[in-house]
Amino acid sequence: MEVYRRLAKYIKPYLHILIFASVFMILAAGAEVLVSGVIYITTNGLMSREFVTFNNIPHIPAQLAQIKFSVKWIPFIIVVVFFFRGFLNYVSKYLMALVGLRCVRDVRNDLYRHISYQSCDYFSEKHSGDLMSRVISDVKGIQNAITSIALDAVKSPFTILFTIPVIFIMGGKLAWFSVAIFPLVAIPIIILGRKLRKLARRFLERHAEIVSFLQETLIGIKIVKAFNAEEKENEKFREITQSLYDFSRKTVRAIELQRPLIEVMGAVGLGLAIYFALKTLPMDRFVTFAATLYLLYEPAKKLSKINVVIQHTVASGRRIFEVMDIQPSITDKPGAKVFSEALKEVKYNNVSFAYEKDNFVLRDISFTVKKGERVALVGPSGSGKSTLLSLLPRFYDPTKGTLTINGLDLRDIKVHSLRQLIGIVSQETILFSGAISDNIGYGKLDASFDDIVTAAKTANAHDFIVEFPDGYNTNIGERGTKLSGGQRQRISIARAILKNPPILIFDEATSHLDTHSEREVQNAIENLMIGRTVFVIAHRLSTVQSADRIIVLEAGKIVQMGSHSELISHDGPYKKLYELQFNI
Repeated sequence: MEVYRRLAKYIKPYLHILIFASVFMILAAGAEVLVSGVIYITTNGLMSREFVTFNNIPHIPAQLAQIKFSVKWIPFIIVVVFFFRGFLNYVSKYLMALVGLRCVRDVRNDLYRHISYQSCDYFSEKHSGDLMSRVISDVKGIQNAITSIALDAVKSPFTILFTIPVIFIMGGKLAWFSVAIFPLVAIPIIILGRKLRKLARRFLERHAEIVSFLQETLIGIKIVKAFNAEEKENEKFREITQSLYDFSRKTVRAIELQRPLIEVMGAVGLGLAIYFALKTLPMDRFVTFAATLYLLYEPAKKLSKINVVIQHTVASGRRIFEVMDIQPSITDKPGAKVFSEALKEVKYNNVSFAYEKDNFVLRDISFTVKKGERVALVGPSGSGKSTLLSLLPRFYDPTKGTLTINGLDLRDIKVHSLRQLIGIVSQETILFSGAISDNIGYGKLDASFDDIVTAAKTANAHDFIVEFPDGYNTNIGERGTKLSGGQRQRISIARAILKNPPILIFDEATSHLDTHSEREVQNAIENLMIGRTVFVIAHRLSTVQSADRIIVLEAGKIVQMGSHSELISHDGPYKKLYELQFNI
């Protein structure tokens, strides 16, 4: 009920459509009873061959018993009844589907929005494939719940309600045989319901594993092929799909078992009623009685179907709301301000950081960077360089100590405002499928085309962009795969230039490039650095020699700090790194 209570808020905006659909569903339930009437008049007409009469039905008004009309009207009545029934069913199902589709759209939008605002630590713990499965598959399951459950939950009880009087009218006391056993159909629904819920959740978890596995292997397909690991990955995939198959088989078995159990129980009541009806009822009433009993048990079967959908919905809903209930660790604190000052300084004050409790990757980091200063971070892999700069845009918060801009703690600045101050060009260039112009303008949605071209020229990207047949409208493919590494990096730099931030972070921006591409990108970087406060991470010491200050990290601690000339004049970690790289 908690899952459905939370889903109800998504249905509420479309309550007027739901009410309208419910009215048509009730009318459609009434139309099912008209089918019983069609069966009666058809059988009655076949018996007399000339007229249809109602004089053998007990306990009906005398005026109705006197009605008599030609059998020639039967085909017309059949067409009208089934047209009316079909129209009501169509409208009710369409309106319910409309509510379901709109709710799914809203849930999916809210879920994606919630995920997009999660902090970086959340994504380091969660597998992206699992999140994709929740956004796509689990949310889709909710649509079935809203559409199928609401449709059958409203229509089926009214169909039963309207049908029972017809059974008693046509069968008299014999109807008690079938109606008395009717509540027993709930037994298999209750027994199998709990099992279905557990199976549904485990099925969804296995489905998420498939999505995750596919994402990993398709992204890394070149590595798979380079190591001839196709068969190894195929075996892993077979294991996952076998597990999915096992849960699917158990689910299907539980689902399909409900229907025959209900049918058998219904057949017991139907058999008893028909046994006595054969001896006492005229043919037209007998046929109508038997057919209406069938119509009575059809809604019961649909209620068993509702049970299946409910269990899947509960499992899907729980997985969705599990994500929605997780709050970002990085948020705006009450009273946080929009940063509107001119940048003066960035200061790390005794900063320590641990991804896991007591496992510190940074320890007591303190330094100040003035406006316009270029600072380089160097040190061996795993020394904490990237982590140190990840604290600046508040991808993470310090475990201890403070990080300030102009003396203002970053936690006192609104996150959106803080990140507007910072441009990032990383080692792994992240571009999005779409036009080159869209990628350059990603950080400034109101940028004009001229602004985009100017940024591209500054980043030394304009010349290769205009060589493409579609120029700035060229689709670069998923993750920019249609571009070379150097081209992708220059697009990334143009994106940062267009944003025009006062603070820049370069994280190994040229480490994956060849000499020619590196020179092109380095020139673009120099253009971007002008007048800005810059933080640079680089393994190639040749790229950081011009920095105003170089900070050397080892095991999360600052072990040296100074200019290139100062550090190279003293024996220490920096000089050793320099001599090692240049074979001195």
